Amino acid sequence: MPKQTAIPADAETAAKPAQDYTVAAVEQALKLLAQVGETPGRGLSELARAAGCTKPRAYRLLQTMEASGFLMRRAQEPRYWLGFRALQLAGRAGGQVDLVGAATPVLARIGAACDETVQVRVREGTESVCVAAWETPRIVRFHAAPGNRAPIHVGSSKLLLAYAPARLQQSVLGGELVARTPQTLTDPGKLAAELTRIRAQGSCVSKGENDPEAVAAGAPIHDPSGEVIAVLVVAAPLARVPRAKLQQMQALAIEGAAEISRALAAPG
Repeated sequence: MPKQTAIPADAETAAKPAQDYTVAAVEQALKLLAQVGETPGRGLSELARAAGCTKPRAYRLLQTMEASGFLMRRAQEPRYWLGFRALQLAGRAGGQVDLVGAATPVLARIGAACDETVQVRVREGTESVCVAAWETPRIVRFHAAPGNRAPIHVGSSKLLLAYAPARLQQSVLGGELVARTPQTLTDPGKLAAELTRIRAQGSCVSKGENDPEAVAAGAPIHDPSGEVIAVLVVAAPLARVPRAKLQQMQALAIEGAAEISRALAAPG
């Protein structure tokens, strides 16, 4: 779960316009990548014109993306095709689109049932990323915007770590476990024991690990093969979650995750 703070919605800082954060080189690189994706085998001059940049600039950007595996040339021919990393991302994007489509109505129903924020998070490396969210209309709430990231060892994101490949688990447990709050598990032995408990229970409850004022309950989402690909998390301000409410949140997380898993497994 991303680090969130319970604040009045009307006190949020207004976001700056998106263009204030635009990086010209990145924008041009993405245009070049899109042009190659739409029409593979195009040459430098044609790509530079299509992307609206000079040939030297286009060459440097294309070389950078080729070195990173997003583009490729065949036998040094001066024409470009999508590389394996771009194809790999495309495959993941397709899976996430299916996941978001299946999750959206479930998040709305679960959120309305408990009147708290609900989100779906996936693993990217050693982080969890929010890919879909539903927010309660309450004035004081936790905000979960798609794209928000959190360390995979913190909060309900631990579910993703609990079901991650053994090599990744060992890497995280053997590395620096950064504390977000005094409640964050930073002892490798205690974290490993918690991961074992999560797998045995099939769900997770987190209190104050990512934000001292937050409580969350999560459950794993499975793909048709049974692999855990995401986690559904219900989050709320700790001050308004008595034991009975937390039990409800956990039950709803389990129910919602199972429903999404069934939707992903359904034909078509």
